[in-house]
Amino acid sequence: MTRSTTIGRAGGSTPQAWLAGWLRRDIESLLDPLVSALTTAVPEILVAADAPDRHVRDAVRMHLTTLTRCFTPEEPDSEIAMPSLVARYTRALARHDAVALPVLLRSFETLHAALWQHLVTALHTADPRPSAVERAAVMEWAAARLFAYFRTASERTASLYGTELALLERRATSRRTDLVTGLLGGTVDPAAAQRELGYDLGARHVGFVAWTDRGSGPDRLDGAVRTVVEALRPQRRLRVPGDGRSVHGWLVCHGEGWRELAARRSLPPGVHIAWGGPASGYDGFRTTHAEAQEARRVADALGSAGTVLFDDVAVLALATRDDSAATAFVARTLGRLAAGGDEADRLLRTLRVHLAELGSPTRTARRLHVHPNTVVKRMERIESLLGRPVDPADLALRTATELSTMVARPDQAGQVQPETPPSTGSTTPVR
Repeated sequence: MTRSTTIGRAGGSTPQAWLAGWLRRDIESLLDPLVSALTTAVPEILVAADAPDRHVRDAVRMHLTTLTRCFTPEEPDSEIAMPSLVARYTRALARHDAVALPVLLRSFETLHAALWQHLVTALHTADPRPSAVERAAVMEWAAARLFAYFRTASERTASLYGTELALLERRATSRRTDLVTGLLGGTVDPAAAQRELGYDLGARHVGFVAWTDRGSGPDRLDGAVRTVVEALRPQRRLRVPGDGRSVHGWLVCHGEGWRELAARRSLPPGVHIAWGGPASGYDGFRTTHAEAQEARRVADALGSAGTVLFDDVAVLALATRDDSAATAFVARTLGRLAAGGDEADRLLRTLRVHLAELGSPTRTARRLHVHPNTVVKRMERIESLLGRPVDPADLALRTATELSTMVARPDQAGQVQPETPPSTGSTTPVR
């Protein structure tokens, strides 16, 4: 920088020295107009219960004092050090939800602009008045340092604010999870939990469990759950994290319209949602959750994708509560069709679709992508193996056919993977 005799007489031999001297000398006269400009442009900054103007004034003074030090380095891009008070003040505002982050960032922009205007005025009214070249040198230095300072202040504030909010959210989530765990396990007072959760336990609930396949990101799960829940427009909602790949939730929905909305809502690949049936009161809160857990268990066993409603799989859920009984029922009802092997598997799939299509060879063939005559021949073979005609209204046959994909076949004896036990209202669903 070019040294100037005029700048030297005004308070320093260099632009940065002139700036530091100006701030030290005029800091008291600058405070009131800067505070007025800030509170006029950003009135939301006045949040203190007692003497809010004084709190803003103290904050502005702190920034001016720090800026005085920032104007003294020899290099305009040297590191800016924020005072520790900024961190404490930012965390306190976030913790008490006193001032939103955009308001804080706007206050920095306002203070930056106001301070710049006062600097320009000072350069034109100083005695002696710096020359045009000297004013340009001071303004060039000031522009670089002011920009660096307020950019650093904004970035630091945004980072601290976000970190504090994330910490608060983790604590709140942990507390919600503890309360829900206690509700499911019967270890907390429902009335006290209801007040703290802000969720009406006496209402008519619909519980759900959402989860992702391994390898799918949790962000996709959160976004999918939010989209589905918003589409249902519940009166109240409550959700807690599960095992890292799942979310457990409850909605207060009136009527039965939620069923159709939930069933037809498309989900991203790898994301699944299981729904319990509607149930009322504190007992219903636990019941619909248990049903959602059961629906998930059945969906996992069947390899189903997307959305599953408990009412659609209730028979399968109840029938598979006892694995050995379910296996025996399937073997007894399906006979040689349950023996396994390529032919048996192909015939079972044909039977399953045939029953779902109420015995229509044409619709069955369309779904299986085969000729209707092929379906007729397969059904003749199925009836031969069963030793009786196939009746689409036969509940036992329909149930056994669906169960056949969930139980061990004779050639898999001793290789059955254990099922995940259903929720009993303990801590299992919310960890």
